[in-house]
This record gives sequence, structure tokens and C-alpha cells, in this order.
Amino acid sequence: MKLELSYDEVSTIVAALLAKATTAERNALKCAKLDGMDKDVEFWQERAENYRKVYEAVAAQFGQACKECELADAEVKETEVKNA
Repeated sequence: MKLELSYDEVSTIVAALLAKATTAERNALKCAKLDGMDKDVEFWQERAENYRKVYEAVAAQFGQACKECELADAEVKETEVKNA
């Protein structure tokens, strides 16, 4: 399934994923400092890893889409100059 998202929506998603990954990493560190919290540490580390993976995938696709838009804009401008 292909989703159609605006630039602002994708920017918001990327920022939210990064925030969630950072929070999960912080929670893992907090739990690591406490005795008997090994399962909690593992839980937060897994969450952080999952958020980080999704963040990287979305950010990479977003970057590629931005490059494609820039190329398309350049082509349009070039066509407009030729037709002027």
C-alpha cells in the first residue's frame, strides 16, 4: 500500500520518531541504573531500536523524495527557459 503524505506530515513523523527513539533510549539508561530492572532495560532498548530503524527508513525515503522533487523542479525551470 502506498501512502500519500505531504512534506509537513512526513517532517512531523520523522521528528516524532526521533523523539520516541531518544525517549526510549533515555528510559533504558534510567532502568539500567536500577537493580532488578533487566527486563525493563531490554524492553526500552528494543523500543529504541525499533523507533530508530523506522526513523532511518522514513528519513532515507524522505530524503530521496526531496531529491526527486528538486530534480523535477530543475527540469521544469529548464523547460520554461527553453520555451521563453
